[in-house]
Amino acid sequence: MCKKLNLIFTAIIMLCMGLPFAQAQEDVEGSEDHPMISRYEGSHIEGYEYFDYDRMEFPSGMEDGELQTIAAEGEATKILYVAPENLSVLQVVRNYQVALQNAGFELVYEATGGMDEIPRSIYRNYGPGDLDVSRLHPMMGSNESYFLARLPGAEGDIYVAGHTLNSDRYDGRTTTALQILEEKPLQTGMVQVDINAEAMARDLEEAGRVMVYGIHFDTGEATIQEESASTLAEIAELLDQHPNLTLGVVGHTDSTGETDFNMELSTRRAEAVVDYLTSEHGADQGRLIARGLGPWAPAASNEDEDGRARNRRVELIRSPK
Repeated sequence: MCKKLNLIFTAIIMLCMGLPFAQAQEDVEGSEDHPMISRYEGSHIEGYEYFDYDRMEFPSGMEDGELQTIAAEGEATKILYVAPENLSVLQVVRNYQVALQNAGFELVYEATGGMDEIPRSIYRNYGPGDLDVSRLHPMMGSNESYFLARLPGAEGDIYVAGHTLNSDRYDGRTTTALQILEEKPLQTGMVQVDINAEAMARDLEEAGRVMVYGIHFDTGEATIQEESASTLAEIAELLDQHPNLTLGVVGHTDSTGETDFNMELSTRRAEAVVDYLTSEHGADQGRLIARGLGPWAPAASNEDEDGRARNRRVELIRSPK
């Protein structure tokens, strides 16, 4: 995503009028500026965290006296900057906001002041890197300012949150907790859970069904991916070991998208599994019945990605003899 947005973020990279960064102090080991947004000139990094994939929850406004939040998942960066002396909070914050808006971001939420003006939960939601917890928390101080900006994108939104104040920990110097989240799909397939013929037979005997998560399809398609081969081989072994067994092969989807499409997709995926077992393993097609239930029999809530992932599955059902 970063490479595609290099031109968009020229304004942010030039945050401090294009002047060289004169760092008064060394950055914490292993830290660096985010490739899309610079530090305020002369600042140094006191805390740093980076995750290729994580979840962040950003305060996004007040409604009926309650703090609202936006949760997003993707590439996550947290940087704690301490600015040079004699800079006001407003001076630093406005530089960030102007640069972001020039790059196409919209300002979603802004709060300034003290404990009465800024929701209390914003005060302590930041502690990146290896900071000494026995000392003052870096985001305790005065002249608080918080903002959240968002850049919508076809591949996912980008969120930038800035929490700035005169930090008691750093002798009143203006300190900014900058948090950047670039939405992107999670890379899956990094954890393999083997399900063998014996385990499937046991589940079918005890529960009459078994949920199978090792069969993977191209997104929005019924094309079976190569990494599914071992799971499908175990299903073929199950059929070989139990010659009187007849299986219902049921496709399931999450609730994302149109219901009619998901119903049709789940049926095509079930049929693809039957076709694979008959063509690659010589299974008797008469012992396999393909059906699709789309989103109508969820195994979990569709409100978050974990639940949606559990709902995208194939189930084997023990059919009546």
